[in-house]
Amino acid sequence: MQLKKFFCMAFSCVIVISCVCLNVNAVGAETCPVYSGIERASGRFTIDIPENTMAVTGADLPLEIGETVGINASYSPRSASVDFGLIAPDGLFYPFRAQNGRFDKTIEVNQRGNYSLAIRNNSNFGISVTGFVTY
Repeated sequence: MQLKKFFCMAFSCVIVISCVCLNVNAVGAETCPVYSGIERASGRFTIDIPENTMAVTGADLPLEIGETVGINASYSPRSASVDFGLIAPDGLFYPFRAQNGRFDKTIEVNQRGNYSLAIRNNSNFGISVTGFVTY
């Protein structure tokens, strides 16, 4: 009987911890205008993104839990505020802030499903982005 109580308590702790450890960076992808200007999800890309707009790939990245997506890109002007990230199967955008005209990060996914590469220009002026995506 004590073993049963122990497992019930352990399971309850796991559930509580997993509910508390949510990623609070995610925002709905619909929070700014979306521009589907990126044609390919993997390989080289070059795109101009208007002010205060998010560019999203037209191609899906089918990923399993634990797989990674590498994004290596540069943008100009360097003073722009730019976020790179993925739109997950749950529809949320998981952004990472770029700095000084560069972004180089490998993102590990924690949901199974189709992802889209997204680049959000938070600036009041257009930007030019070029880079590579690998998965």
